[in-house]
Amino acid sequence: MTQTLVAQEQQLQARSAWVAALERFRGPGWARPDSAGYWSTNLDTAPLEDLRRLQGEKLRLLVQYAYTCIPFYRRKFDAIGLQPGDIRGLDDLDKIPLTTKQEMAVDVADNPPWGTFTAVDDQVWRTRGWQLFSSSGTTAQPRVFRYTALDRSMWTWTNARALWAMNFRPGRDSALLAFGYGPHVWLWGVHYAFDLLGLPIVTAGGLDSRTRARFIDQFKPSILACTPSYALYLGNLMRDLGLDPANSSVRSLFCAGEPGFGVPATRRRLEQLWNAELHEFYGCTEASPSSGGYSCAAVAARKDGPVSTHLMEDTQIWEAVDPATLRPVPAGQRGLSVVTNLVSEASPQLRFLVGDFTTLTTEVCECGRTHRRALGGFLGRADDMLNVRGITLFPSAVEDAVRRVAEVGEEFLLVVDRRHELDVLTVQVEPRPEVAPEQHAELAKRVETEVISRCELRPIVEVLPYGTLPKTEFKARRVKDLRTQ
Repeated sequence: MTQTLVAQEQQLQARSAWVAALERFRGPGWARPDSAGYWSTNLDTAPLEDLRRLQGEKLRLLVQYAYTCIPFYRRKFDAIGLQPGDIRGLDDLDKIPLTTKQEMAVDVADNPPWGTFTAVDDQVWRTRGWQLFSSSGTTAQPRVFRYTALDRSMWTWTNARALWAMNFRPGRDSALLAFGYGPHVWLWGVHYAFDLLGLPIVTAGGLDSRTRARFIDQFKPSILACTPSYALYLGNLMRDLGLDPANSSVRSLFCAGEPGFGVPATRRRLEQLWNAELHEFYGCTEASPSSGGYSCAAVAARKDGPVSTHLMEDTQIWEAVDPATLRPVPAGQRGLSVVTNLVSEASPQLRFLVGDFTTLTTEVCECGRTHRRALGGFLGRADDMLNVRGITLFPSAVEDAVRRVAEVGEEFLLVVDRRHELDVLTVQVEPRPEVAPEQHAELAKRVETEVISRCELRPIVEVLPYGTLPKTEFKARRVKDLRTQ
């Protein structure tokens, strides 16, 4: 047998072993909830020691699969002399080097158009392929991922478990998906999960916002799925059309794509605008298919105090690492998010540096789920963090300050510039239409006070005429750093 045929046979065996493991760990009853409170009770409420054993077993199989079937990881292992057999369980996880977006971008440039960081080559794509998705490319060159039909099935299952935790139920709920059906991971996985739950869907991809507003009025969905920024925009557009979002059928806002649930003032503004409860998914294209992080009904019902985001540990391993050393930090200490995907045929990334700041805890949630949670949610990417005059701040922290001023509209922009060798932060806001021009100076002062209080930085606040800033109809882009131009 030639060397090529031997390699192909090894890859086939490794793939078969990994696919069989994915099905075995999911269990035969995965397509239906097994209780009123949990989709997969044994998994959702598993003791921590059982979760660790499960993660360790899946990790061992995954490492062998990745080394055999993903050239990118085989090169990384060989470069440091690491063998698959060296990873015997979770205690060996940190022997595996982190993978970054930048590494993937270089790999795509060297091996266009797909790169070599997934287990899908042209032959697998033709025989097992489902759909491709692309990263946003906001912090590195966009990366395209080809997923298989098995990935779609796993994606459906994990997202259904998370939606069940939000108390979305058949016979009561229906959902309007106000998101374009482009190559973006969140909407597609959610669509299939709603199908599995038996919830009817009002598809609104490709429609303009006025039509979506009228769809809500006409077809009465109870769930609105979109980004937080778009939920604010759509709610105010409904008001402009003479419709009241607070009196609409929408009782749950299901958001993703940018911080919302963990930004107190944004959460409060959204829930008041719609008279609805906010829920959130967290994840990334690279480590799909999975909901990654999700809110539960118990935490969403509390309107005061800190929030938390559940992580699904039987399908992923989550870590927080020190931003300087990239070494794991203890539970309860803030770090950058890192994920190892234990539930994908196509893209089971090993220790992928997602790069959002968070604090992980192993304390059991009041809903009874035992998996780790991100306290306060995920605060924003390290790539998005700003350093202004030696002070580090997240755009989400400024957003929380701006949203606390009720007379400020939904759109705002942060502009960072350098003047006379000094960094300057300018916060551009719009007043609500009913705010009179003579009130703008007082409005600017109140925004300045809120930013100083929460960010320990004095900004310049510019109150622009209503309608000046572009309206957000997808993901908000609220930072313009002129120092990098």
